[in-house]
Amino acid sequence: MKRLLTHIGLLFSVLLTGCATTFTSQVSSFNEWSDNVQKTYIFERAPAQENNPEYKVYENQLRARLGTLGFQETSGEVNPALKIGMQYATTLSEVQISDPWHPALYDPYWGLHFSRGYYFGRPYYPYFPGRYYMRGTDLSIRAYYLHQLQITMSDFSNNKKLADIRVSTEELNPEISSQMPLMIESALKNFPGKNGSTVTVEIPLK
Repeated sequence: MKRLLTHIGLLFSVLLTGCATTFTSQVSSFNEWSDNVQKTYIFERAPAQENNPEYKVYENQLRARLGTLGFQETSGEVNPALKIGMQYATTLSEVQISDPWHPALYDPYWGLHFSRGYYFGRPYYPYFPGRYYMRGTDLSIRAYYLHQLQITMSDFSNNKKLADIRVSTEELNPEISSQMPLMIESALKNFPGKNGSTVTVEIPLK
């Protein structure tokens, strides 16, 4: 079942590539940022991230974006002002199963249940009209994946957290690697952002 859902997500991502014009995400910002904060930093890595090739790719993407904002990574010989950490995850958020006669929805929390009309998706994310038809039936399936990114910035000297930025987006594509550059761009688009705010950020797709 897991393999089937992955293939379904990949199929939809290909079909919808030509339709989407923007990347949409929700960005939450919590910070005690000051203009007086020096923008020198080192990356703070969890043990599992030290030798993780995937993490290193995303770290390089974040490093490049931070550079455009005036942040400078320091060597081990110089004490930086900040420690910057990054966490990310992908989960299967919802599966929709329906046919013309019995529209039904499935999600990992509530299981299979029948809808009471047209389903327009979650409040913050669009509902795509594309369908995947299983051969020999009228059954259609959609799988949505929740991609999440968290970027934290802490005072190097006392570990006080100065910024905590969280990004989430729900996509048909199960691969977070294709979404990560856009999620990093969304996270830092209006840095540091209004404290305690959650906003919708849209990035035009090239």
